[in-house]
Amino acid sequence: DPYNTTVFVGGLSALIPEETLRSFFSPFGEIHYVKIPPGKGCGFVQFVHKADASRAMEKMQGYAIGGSKIRLSWG
Repeated sequence: DPYNTTVFVGGLSALIPEETLRSFFSPFGEIHYVKIPPGKGCGFVQFVHKADASRAMEKMQGYAIGGSKIRLSWG
């Protein structure tokens, strides 16, 4: 989908707040929103631009946040 700018973040520790998730992804570009549904072990990061989302997925795949390696895909 050429218009999808949302990155699904799986394998997320339940202890990670939305502000922390945002801080890990904000270096890649402007973020529209960050959402972590309670108790799901995942989150969503929506970028303003698709190119920024793509770059974040390349660089952050398998990165450890709070001791858990994250899995990224298009949300």
